[in-house]
Amino acid sequence: MRITKIIQELNVENLICLGVLTGISVYDILFRKISGFVLMLGSILAIGYGLTVSENPWYICAAGAAVGGILLGIAYVTDQAVGYGDGWLLAALGVYLGIWAVLEVLIVAWGLMVGAAAVCLVKKRWSRHAALPMTPFVTFGFIIFMVSECIYE
Repeated sequence: MRITKIIQELNVENLICLGVLTGISVYDILFRKISGFVLMLGSILAIGYGLTVSENPWYICAAGAAVGGILLGIAYVTDQAVGYGDGWLLAALGVYLGIWAVLEVLIVAWGLMVGAAAVCLVKKRWSRHAALPMTPFVTFGFIIFMVSECIYE
């Protein structure tokens, strides 16, 4: 893997996205919620990017947002077993990345969450009813997605 590929992948848009995801992750870890203001700002940036700069057609961006909409529906049905903030975040990320990329990020994030939960259960740190904040795992999923884009291009 060449450094130039990594630098090309770390364009301004991805750095802004990574910065927003990192900030939201820290806030989610500390306060167990996601700032509505930051989500609104991120959504405006994602929609603006999706409509003006993105190489994805509008329907790929809309389908990516639908992934977050599905999580919002799951949050409603399960009385926030998955938080509304997580669904809203993934809707914005889906507009930015498109459906296929956001699904890749989500699959990696869920895999990392399963691994972390398994380690905590094996070490008997908490019961199976405990909750992990999802946003840090989405952030790591985004990082892994960016690195994989460099490797497999």
